[in-house]
Amino acid sequence: MCGIVGLKKYFETPKDKDINRVKSAISCQTHRGPDNTSLEVFGRAILGHNRLAIIDLNERSNQPFYDVTGRYSIIFNGEIYNYPELKNDLLKKGVVFETSSDTEVLLYHIIENGTAGIDDLQGCFAFAFFDEQEDEMLLVRDHMGINPLLFSIQEDEVLFASELTAFKYLLNDSVINEDALNAYFQFTYVPAPDTMIVGVHKLLPGHYVKIKGKNVDVIEYYSVRNAPDIKIPYEEAVTEIKKKVENAVIKRLNADVPIGTFLSGGVDSSIVSQITADFKTSINTFSIGFVGNDFLDESEYAKNVAEHIGSSHFPIQLDKESVVKSFSTVLEAYDEPFADSSAVAMYFLSRAAKEQVTVCLSGDGADELFAGYNKHKAYIRSKHPGVLLKVASKVAGQMSGGNRRGKISNRIRQMKKFGVLLQQKWPNSYWMLAQFISKDRRDELLLVSKPYKSIVDPGKESLQSFLMTDQQFVLPNDMLKKVDMMSMRNSLEVRTPFLDRDLVDFVNGLPDDYKYSEGVGKRILRDAFRDVLPDEVFSRSKKGFEVPLQDWIQSVWNNVVDESWFSKEYIEKQNVFSFNGVTQLKADFDKGEEEEATVTMWAFIVFQNWFERWTEK
Repeated sequence: MCGIVGLKKYFETPKDKDINRVKSAISCQTHRGPDNTSLEVFGRAILGHNRLAIIDLNERSNQPFYDVTGRYSIIFNGEIYNYPELKNDLLKKGVVFETSSDTEVLLYHIIENGTAGIDDLQGCFAFAFFDEQEDEMLLVRDHMGINPLLFSIQEDEVLFASELTAFKYLLNDSVINEDALNAYFQFTYVPAPDTMIVGVHKLLPGHYVKIKGKNVDVIEYYSVRNAPDIKIPYEEAVTEIKKKVENAVIKRLNADVPIGTFLSGGVDSSIVSQITADFKTSINTFSIGFVGNDFLDESEYAKNVAEHIGSSHFPIQLDKESVVKSFSTVLEAYDEPFADSSAVAMYFLSRAAKEQVTVCLSGDGADELFAGYNKHKAYIRSKHPGVLLKVASKVAGQMSGGNRRGKISNRIRQMKKFGVLLQQKWPNSYWMLAQFISKDRRDELLLVSKPYKSIVDPGKESLQSFLMTDQQFVLPNDMLKKVDMMSMRNSLEVRTPFLDRDLVDFVNGLPDDYKYSEGVGKRILRDAFRDVLPDEVFSRSKKGFEVPLQDWIQSVWNNVVDESWFSKEYIEKQNVFSFNGVTQLKADFDKGEEEEATVTMWAFIVFQNWFERWTEK
């Protein structure tokens, strides 16, 4: 991965002040590409790039990159996994290449095919392509939203970058986006196309922006909802799944730098690690555990899989002292408020992995494809709950407590949420399962509280509709955002085989019962790889990538929390929160009983830290 930043003037040539803005913006993204940073002016455009060298490490592949005529230029963040095939097609047309990079292939592929060529790309990418002769620019994001791309349409220009922080330097002024603020305090992240700043947008997955003159058009070229129905026998589908997953992993093993895998010991990461071990002579695997918290610690499972596949395994054991020491640095990695607490663990995991490798493969995306989350099970069970579940959830709703600190308290938490789910109808049931902070808490905390309306339409009720909504909403805005933000902060590239386009389209076309059957998610994925991994991988219950949040907040409080954030003077000056709401939140958090208070407090701390950094001169 890399970082891109730039601007396109509608009718003027960029001035020195414009170049200085881009220089300042690109300097705040150097963690995304520490190997080279540069920018150039092409006609009415400025293109800037931070390079993390992965393929063709020679400086000849530094960016901005342009063709032999100088008419076309490109800055590119990501990987094109099918670039060898695209290159062969271009060679047949007489194109002469000067590098062995996928950047040069991408440039000439778009030159030859225009916007129609975008649909041919397999990989993770965000790029800006400029035709100086036609004065036309394309901003393109990959089909699943693996790589970020933000843009802002101004009166005389379009600005773009990989991270929101860059717009602190690109914009003359900024205003907090109330819609994004409400979404953040509902889901713990800001869903696309919004950002926390008014007028700055995240380009949606599977979309590109075309800038010609003063016309700025946003165009969709791909959607997960367009996958064709696939009607083949189950056993045939199992064989095909195994083949497609293996091919997806193999395509992502091409690099001129060391490669490893993230390994939790669960189904997804174990499959990716096993295939990687089959096709690499040596492999490094990385897992994370938490000292003193056996409930959340999965490191022993990861160790067992590592022994099975023969990898060199690096288990990272986090203790409170290590977390406290580095927590301020972790918070600085947030370019936008983001309160999924597992991002903290991802930071430490990425930091440790970077000491050994430059690229890691992960199992991200499998849960959203194959129905692997507990919320998918809850949704299915809510259709036919039975008397016992109804009674249990009602009893749980009357109990105090409910958090992820232990098996019993976690079960109470789950049953409480299930009781609320039983009262919902589609699509409210989906949004209820997606949120972490209730409307009552938002009404109490925010000065302006209003319902968030997503641009994602869940469609007609079915498990597949649920999964595709996850793929469009949760996956790019939460899971992939988390991985990109924390891995790139440590200059580590993460590749996601389960989001291979051929695999995604195939899985989305399969019947629901191929994915979820008799209380078990990932049915077909499990059956495809059951013969190559230990039984333990498939039999243990899913815990998720969680952290001991309550303990960590209390441990780092004195290091990262400014007590003035809770003062009436500061709150009123900030004009975002209700002082009474903040006071009540602090009281509820101090009790330590309810998960929502802990999650909301973490969201509050992350926001206040970001706000302070964003508004500092």
